[in-house]
Amino acid sequence: MKTRDEIYHGEAEALLRIITSYHALTYEQVIATFPRKDESLKILIKSLIKQGRIYYDPSSNLLCDKAEAAQSPDREMIAAYWVLLDFKKALVYHTSGDFPVKIHFFSNDEAYEIIAASPEQEVLLNHVLAQTKDTEANRLVIVSSKEQAMKIQIPNVVAFCTVDFDGHVSYYQKKER
Repeated sequence: MKTRDEIYHGEAEALLRIITSYHALTYEQVIATFPRKDESLKILIKSLIKQGRIYYDPSSNLLCDKAEAAQSPDREMIAAYWVLLDFKKALVYHTSGDFPVKIHFFSNDEAYEIIAASPEQEVLLNHVLAQTKDTEANRLVIVSSKEQAMKIQIPNVVAFCTVDFDGHVSYYQKKER
């Protein structure tokens, strides 16, 4: 018979890595990350909360690495993680990034960057990323609207996307003029 540690060890490590890498994710995002969506994962989450290794904020439905992360969650990171989940079946590796990249990931021998374009920050984003023309990463850019995408002129964008509150991601490409 397997011990609890043998059953949960790999999933617990992966869950803790995800929470500490991204700091705050919705409960649904964490559940969707793992192929096994049964009660054992929910039991594992409850156990980690009870041990104080992760924090759950019921008012925002966020799982966090610490209570402070629930007070001011990075909404752009949460949106970027919804985009990442669309690639879940082909994911090889993923990790958080530095401004302006929210998430770096590898899928099917391709490198990707998920970038969140804050409203009114398009000029800054264009300036910062214009100097990275030599990158081979495919870029997925989260925008608040299709109109905002028209203001963004950076290399290697494979798609723009919008993410709604429930995690539904809509993708589109900008038509070249």
